[in-house]
Amino acid sequence: MNSKLSAWKYVKNNKKTVAVLVSSLALACVAMYAVFVLLITTSESFKTIMFEMPKRISYINLGPEAYGLKRSDYEDEEGIPDREAYQEAFDKKQEELIEALRAHSGIEDAFYNQVIANHYQAVMGEFSYELPLMEAERIQGFLDHMDAKLTAGSMPKEAGEILVDETIMKNNGLKIGDWYLKDWFGETFKVSGTITSDYMVSAGIPNGGSNKGWYIVVYNDENTTDLCGILKDMGITPQDGDEVLDAAEYARTYHEDVGDTIDMVITTIFAIVMSFMAVLVLVAYISFMRNRVNEYCLYASIGYGRSEIYRMILKEMLILFGLGSAVGLLLSLGCGAVLNAFIIEPKGLAGHVVYPEQISRILATYLFIMGVLQIPVLVSLKTIRTIDAIEE
Repeated sequence: MNSKLSAWKYVKNNKKTVAVLVSSLALACVAMYAVFVLLITTSESFKTIMFEMPKRISYINLGPEAYGLKRSDYEDEEGIPDREAYQEAFDKKQEELIEALRAHSGIEDAFYNQVIANHYQAVMGEFSYELPLMEAERIQGFLDHMDAKLTAGSMPKEAGEILVDETIMKNNGLKIGDWYLKDWFGETFKVSGTITSDYMVSAGIPNGGSNKGWYIVVYNDENTTDLCGILKDMGITPQDGDEVLDAAEYARTYHEDVGDTIDMVITTIFAIVMSFMAVLVLVAYISFMRNRVNEYCLYASIGYGRSEIYRMILKEMLILFGLGSAVGLLLSLGCGAVLNAFIIEPKGLAGHVVYPEQISRILATYLFIMGVLQIPVLVSLKTIRTIDAIEE
């Protein structure tokens, strides 16, 4: 045969069927992309807290055992503990540690005070981290160290007044004058102003004994983020139950509780959607090919070989998947922009419109499905008979 089979003829003459297949592929693409955009905001949003903030501020909460103190050393011959002496020894050790930290190169300041929680809610999961409470005269030093600036409202002056990061304000739906996390703390802490920095930090003045604990707050720099190592050099060994919230601890928390979890959820959902889509496309394409058996037999009857028919089918498949991918990716980017504009950004979360890794994953999925479709295509080609053979 001199003429070649055209893949475009069927596409042009069967617009409804082609539209259904292309739409199905495009919608599947949008679904996979939208789920990814929503879920990945969790790990993207938490990166600032868990990787950037510890470069500037860390927290230590140690028990007496970490300093080498034993209760048995503060008991009389009858085993009765001298709690006052034990507490005095602990307080002294802690003050010595604070002074040693202040003297350490790269550490700007260290002091002991109350801490409450900053609350950050993502699409999947939430995270609470430290909000230090301190005397009013310390707050400006905190802002200077964190490169934070007052953007609205006023500096805290009275007990319970706090400055809250703008992102946390958006995330919790707060405004200046509101009670901060009223469901958690009641009418204890009031937002006096908002601040902005690259570290999503907040700070305020204590109000009685309402807190999540007392910590040594350490103003460190990028070269002094390993507080466990610094403590070890000072002869202090944290025990089970002690807290050293430094860069290593935040990174561990991120990978174990955030990054790995999100990656697993995304991979699982993607695998489920991909499998479901592969089955649907396979069923639809087999039905699509069965409706064209007579057409393939006609081509064989007028002299076209199976290889030529296969090339035509393959070109049609490439056209359908190409159109589905192109339309799907355009709609996906539009969907990503809408999600960022109306869901992600208004909640103070971090997100993007374009995720090249997810686009590559979707395209790889389509190539995989095309590969799977070669099986029914080749099986169908083997069953093609000419008109003469059918009549016999």
